[in-house]
Amino acid sequence: MRVTSGAGLLRRLISGRGLMVLAVLVAMAGAVGVRGVQQLIAERAERGAELSAWLVTSLTVRRNLVVDAHGAPSFSVSARADMNADVGELERRGEISGLEVWAADGRLMYADPGHPPDEQTMPAEELTQSLQGEPFSQQSEDEGRGLATLDVFLPVDVQDDGTVDVVVETLLPRDPINDEISRSTRWLYGGAAVVVLLTAGWLLRLRRRHIAHQHAATHDALTGLGNRTLLADRAEKFFSQDGKTALLLIDLDGFKEVNDVLGHHVGDDLLVAVGHALPTACRDSDTVVRLGGDEFAVLLAAIPNSGAAVEAAKHLLEKLREPVNIGGVTVEADASIGVALAPDHGSDLADLLRCADVAMYQAKRQGTDVAVYDPETDPREAQQLNLLAELRRAIPDGELQLYYQPKSPVAGSVTEVEALIRWNHPRRGLLPPAAFMPLAERTSLIKPLTQWVLLEAARQCGVWHSHGLRLRIAVNVSPRNLLDDDLPAMVLDAAAAAGISASQLEIEITETAVMADPQRVKTIVERLHSMGVSVAIDDFGAGYTSLSYLKTLAAKSLKIDRGFITHLLNHPADEAVVRNVIHLAHDLGMSTVAEGVETPAVWAKLSELGCDEIQGYVLTPPLPADEIIQWLSEHTPAELGQPAEGALHSVSG
Repeated sequence: MRVTSGAGLLRRLISGRGLMVLAVLVAMAGAVGVRGVQQLIAERAERGAELSAWLVTSLTVRRNLVVDAHGAPSFSVSARADMNADVGELERRGEISGLEVWAADGRLMYADPGHPPDEQTMPAEELTQSLQGEPFSQQSEDEGRGLATLDVFLPVDVQDDGTVDVVVETLLPRDPINDEISRSTRWLYGGAAVVVLLTAGWLLRLRRRHIAHQHAATHDALTGLGNRTLLADRAEKFFSQDGKTALLLIDLDGFKEVNDVLGHHVGDDLLVAVGHALPTACRDSDTVVRLGGDEFAVLLAAIPNSGAAVEAAKHLLEKLREPVNIGGVTVEADASIGVALAPDHGSDLADLLRCADVAMYQAKRQGTDVAVYDPETDPREAQQLNLLAELRRAIPDGELQLYYQPKSPVAGSVTEVEALIRWNHPRRGLLPPAAFMPLAERTSLIKPLTQWVLLEAARQCGVWHSHGLRLRIAVNVSPRNLLDDDLPAMVLDAAAAAGISASQLEIEITETAVMADPQRVKTIVERLHSMGVSVAIDDFGAGYTSLSYLKTLAAKSLKIDRGFITHLLNHPADEAVVRNVIHLAHDLGMSTVAEGVETPAVWAKLSELGCDEIQGYVLTPPLPADEIIQWLSEHTPAELGQPAEGALHSVSG
């Protein structure tokens, strides 16, 4: 099941089709609303008419109506004369058009002088409805008087015995009522039109801002070409189609000399000129992007073979070599181009970029301008491909293992360990992560590998919890994992499979991963945070995290890079960095963890600087599950939740 995020729903709503649908819905809702308000206006006018009829009845009819000796209501001669005078005055002032009083049996008891002489009994339908005791009204056309009226029938209980004795029919001029309805309706339609126009204007402005933001997020500000984000999006679509896809990696030759001799402003102008030239030499279906610096890439869809890709690359070179005038100086660009094809050389963008990069440097070394990736010229490729194939088998074959290293508060109890992967290679022995993780991170294998780590860490956490040992486990994820929308679901599934709360897992992300796609990373981190999963920023200080992103990231802690810890006691600059990172983290509401602590003296110094936790060989190297439990039982037995006797030797899983 696909869950649409709030941002995704907004993008759909302000798309062209979404705006049309929304406009139709607004118009329909407006029409329904207008009809509803019109109905309310008409009902209000009808209630006003009934009030007018009630006043006429009370002031004119009731005071002249008497009950004879037989208990029947009637009018005396003088009463009729008074009523004629009152009705005539009301008609002259335009407040009523006529007045009739009917007996309960339907006989006409009184009528104004303008009443048709042949109408002496009330129609049966009107009489039946009147005798029910509730006032009602109806529109009529009085041909004799030439008037359009609203006739209000008001039942009157003269003797107060619960029965209708007479029915007073008050004829009100319809024009004033219709004028009021028309006037109110005009105001209503005018207001609705203003609301619709304002809503349309707001939606259009929102759409323009969204388009501008989307363009800025996927395009290079200098050249106007697409950027890595756009390349990744297009590559995903191209790879899902049949046929081959080619990636051309273009590196300008001599660009440094242009900057050094003519100045950086000329270099920027040259990059802009290249950005204009490349699309003119490509098909509409191709994607041209600037990767950064003087590197460009072109993604060719539906390319038949490598020969066609080489021809396209040569055509690009011809276009690039056309002289351009920049600030009165004629400049000629040249480049080396590396070509890689999918699926021949890789199944994802990372593979193609690496292979195209190898081919591009081969073209530079050989001076051939264009080179297609050749695995035989890549000294690492054969060995890495073999290792990659072995790693794919290692996951289901049970060759992977997690080691654990405790994180200790500077003063306090050990409540958390970090899971670190190892590979028990059948020939090469126990391999550290550096021997195989970089290879996995460049391929799609990183996802199942990370999934295995999460499942195994959660399983071990569940085993420990079942024996009374409540330890949280931190798991490292790669930058590619952090850009995967499935990561939060993977964490949740692992916790559910182990029967533990997701809050018992912590995700560690690197500083460089944060900057790969800050907005997307922020979204993933917020989803993890909402699940109760804390996030730590690993190797802090080794990259270039923007503080503007750091302050909005829902991270729990910063792990200070070991490069600043190693020489903490000897280099004042390292001490200054560590001190300021600790203060920064605390000001942002985060805790700090120092990595690579190897001596008690460094531990003491970190305590003095206010660091919250330490991790390193001063405590213990990473250990298998059973050995870490033994270490915990020997070093902090009172701080482990007091597991049952003997449990520490049987909770490794």
